[in-house]
Amino acid sequence: MLRISITESVNDTATLRLEGHIAGAWIAELGEACERLLQSGCKVRLDLADVSLIERAGFDLLASLSHRAVALVRCSPFQEEQLRQAIVAHSENRTTTP
Repeated sequence: MLRISITESVNDTATLRLEGHIAGAWIAELGEACERLLQSGCKVRLDLADVSLIERAGFDLLASLSHRAVALVRCSPFQEEQLRQAIVAHSENRTTTP
């Protein structure tokens, strides 16, 4: 389960606090929530402090969102390293895909 709540919205920036697991169907739900905000012109920050599990597909989504200027904040050191690797892999895939 993943709880997504808007904890602050200041100067066209919405901060989404995530609690639980970024896994399964919740990955798509998070993607859709971010997409709605981005399409409305908001900047988006994801607060990952209370996320206890991220599946590989979740890291892929977060890497994709980071390339769209979504800020990923309050990650654990483990999450930061996994995100760094996913972002590098995502960047490599973007440059090798025709």
